[in-house]
Amino acid sequence: MNRMRNAAALLAGLSLSLSLSLCLCLGGVAWAQGGQKARTATSSAAAEADRSPLVKVADGRLLAPEIARIVTRGELVIAMLAADNPPFFSVKNGELAGTDVDLARLIGKELGVPVRFDRSPKTFDGVAEAVAVGQADLGISRLARTLKRGQSVHFSVAYMRLGHALLINRIRFAEIAGDQPLPQVIRHFTGTIGVIANSSWEEFGRRNFPKAKLVSYPSWTDAVNAAKKGEVVAAYRDELEVMQIVNNDPSLALTLRTVTFNDLESPLSIMVGIRDLTLLSFVNELIAQRAEKPTASSVLKAIK
Repeated sequence: MNRMRNAAALLAGLSLSLSLSLCLCLGGVAWAQGGQKARTATSSAAAEADRSPLVKVADGRLLAPEIARIVTRGELVIAMLAADNPPFFSVKNGELAGTDVDLARLIGKELGVPVRFDRSPKTFDGVAEAVAVGQADLGISRLARTLKRGQSVHFSVAYMRLGHALLINRIRFAEIAGDQPLPQVIRHFTGTIGVIANSSWEEFGRRNFPKAKLVSYPSWTDAVNAAKKGEVVAAYRDELEVMQIVNNDPSLALTLRTVTFNDLESPLSIMVGIRDLTLLSFVNELIAQRAEKPTASSVLKAIK
């Protein structure tokens, strides 16, 4: 009987020992698994940070790659036409000034960097091309949106809108108009129209006056002179430029007349690189938040 009791006690002790050992083993496994999960979570977080598209700059900020590129370089490069176009951009007393210049410097200020103007482009299309190939961060140069430019750059929202206009030689126009009403002649224009070469006005002219013969000139001054001399029936550009010609020399009203279009406009936009979507969003927001939104009338008043 005693032997049976001793055996039972021995079996109970062994069972308790096995239970404790099993618990300790299971607890160890659970602890190891918990530690592994923690290490895995930490590694995943680090890997996620490594995969982030943001770039850390010297001051610790995380920025979109194109913004980081500008901040790290320490300057914002703006492509701008070589020839002056007041009041948008021109050199006065040795300083570059104008409404487009002010806009460019405002963007640089908000990015925290100075602006460098690259004025190597000889044509308006050349400004867009400089942005397209990465020569400049932005193109600000009284640039209108065109289908040609839209194939290689992004357009910002419009920061100014200008109506279209014709500067017409009265004698040459009378020759082709005869007794027809002015609107009918204009809409079905078959004469010659002077435009600036490699500018948006070549595209606008082909689209809006398909029956006319376009003659391209190196500059607006050349196109205007051609209209004055009767080499072309009209010169085609925005209302601001056309109105300035007559305002600056009222005597020209004897030989020239202006026609503006209420249904045709040229939105001026900033050109942005095709990959720089965050920069595009930044520029759009800056334009939207500007307190002053220039118009043709306000710019003309400023000139006067």
